[in-house]
Amino acid sequence: MELLCIFAALAVLFLFCAFLTLKCNLHAALAPLTALGIAVAWLTAAGMANLLLPGTVLLWAVFAGSGVWALVPHKGQRPAYRRLVTPGAVLFWGMALAFAVYFFIRQPLATKYDELSLWATAVKVTKADNRLYALATLGTPWPQTQNPGLPLLSYFFQFLGHYADWKIYVAYDVLAAAVFAAVLGGLNFRQYRIAVPLAAICWFAPWFLTADNHTLSLNFAYMSAYGDVPAGLALGGAVALWLALRKTGGPKWAVLPVLALAANIKANTFVLSLVAAGLMAVDAWLFAEHPFKKGLARRTGFAIACFATPMLIYYFWNIRYVGILVAKSASEGGTGETSAPLSAVVINGIKILLGQPVEGFYAEREAQFRTAMADMGHQFWTSDGKLSMIGQGRNVVALIAIVFAVAILAAASRRLKARIAVIGALSGVCFLGYNLMLALSYGFIFKTFQAEQLTDYNRYIYSYYIGWFILALGCLSAALLPQITVKGGADGPTAVFTAVRRQPHAVFELFVLALACGMLFRQNQLILPQLSVLGFADSEFTDRRAERAEAELVCSYLAPDDRVFYVGQGDNGEGWFSAVFDFYPILVDYSGTVTTDP
Repeated sequence: MELLCIFAALAVLFLFCAFLTLKCNLHAALAPLTALGIAVAWLTAAGMANLLLPGTVLLWAVFAGSGVWALVPHKGQRPAYRRLVTPGAVLFWGMALAFAVYFFIRQPLATKYDELSLWATAVKVTKADNRLYALATLGTPWPQTQNPGLPLLSYFFQFLGHYADWKIYVAYDVLAAAVFAAVLGGLNFRQYRIAVPLAAICWFAPWFLTADNHTLSLNFAYMSAYGDVPAGLALGGAVALWLALRKTGGPKWAVLPVLALAANIKANTFVLSLVAAGLMAVDAWLFAEHPFKKGLARRTGFAIACFATPMLIYYFWNIRYVGILVAKSASEGGTGETSAPLSAVVINGIKILLGQPVEGFYAEREAQFRTAMADMGHQFWTSDGKLSMIGQGRNVVALIAIVFAVAILAAASRRLKARIAVIGALSGVCFLGYNLMLALSYGFIFKTFQAEQLTDYNRYIYSYYIGWFILALGCLSAALLPQITVKGGADGPTAVFTAVRRQPHAVFELFVLALACGMLFRQNQLILPQLSVLGFADSEFTDRRAERAEAELVCSYLAPDDRVFYVGQGDNGEGWFSAVFDFYPILVDYSGTVTTDP
């Protein structure tokens, strides 16, 4: 029954993708990513209005109705169903169905610390209450203010049936598949020698850029509720979609919902959506299809819209909505605001870099900020910073630079070469900016011990590496599409123009194949099949199944208004978070440490 519920969600998504392709002229490989962005944007608005349940019903109805209208042949028109079948579309729907069936059979559970403290709990609470996780009471003194994009994406697939952990992984892997489909973009079936290895490269990328040594425990790249991998994928997917859209034609607005999704994943990866917006805005504004002055106002408007979309998400959620939640928490005896304002952090951090004096809190943290920057540089340049299958950050940057270089060489026209070169250069500058953002976070937002240990640095930095690698692949894919060069004589009615269709050189096809084989070989060295999503043992979840069964047994004896009083001695918080997760909607109170009166 639960599998049928997932199939129903995929069917509704398919119908809307068919509408986008057949009626909006959006390429079938690009439609899924845009559709997911639209779904999340609508559910976010409905959730903020506290109308999540009726909003989702309306969304499903519109998705299904528009698809049926698009697929039913109209009088005098021939259906163009063949447009729905492309290499990217086949990859997407094949991966989506495979993940749905596989995870339904295997039934993995949420087990990791941050899944239980936030990411999986947010999804379960959203499903149980049919409203935003941020509105729930979980017994914590701080407000829950993380962006709702990923929990709402999962809610779309959790909507029918009961809550299940494995549905989270299906939802997030459907997003990954949509990004991979966008990378394949306009490739057709005659280009299978490029499409097949390129799809394999996309599949390997989340593993390749997150596993740093021979894995002795289960690797969770495709079985995680964390937002780090999806944040990177959204960055790369947005730019890849834009590049494919310019090659295949279609509505430019299709990238805006994806930018909104990228801005709605994590607060500390919001800058990634601005990176994607900036790269698209520059590409659209600087490299016009026609003479530069023609359509300048329209291109400028589109560039503004690219930046406005993520900024609107940030304003309405991170400033307006979160401001209300924080004020409410403070008025009820909670902690209220728990970190320095972001604007002040940026201003004072830049002042330090420029050698200007700072005062108060920022003067106290200046040494911590500088130390964090030095430690991040050490991680990037030396062997101590292994974070990928090819070592430290400098190696990852070198690989990405090679992909950009090959894309430039493969591009037929000077204009496309220039576009790819500009995207590569600007994304490199943005990489420096992202590192500055991380250094500011360690210096002025995170706790001292987190800065000293660079806690979770790998997770934060590989979001950018994944997105950067994916958008480089998007540039390579665009460069390898068949390209038509038009040459003509003098102007006038007697002018003669010739069009030359140029196929990509075999050496570039060989590069794509070699890269796929190399990534497969390296992954086979580091991750055993039984320690990946493809072959994990059921014993991985034995303890969590026992804990959940115990919680369900206790809940069977409790009334809805009862509370569980959790006593944890020597607990780092994981036990309490798992109890909150397992018992919900029964609330859990936390005792802290136990003391006795003399």
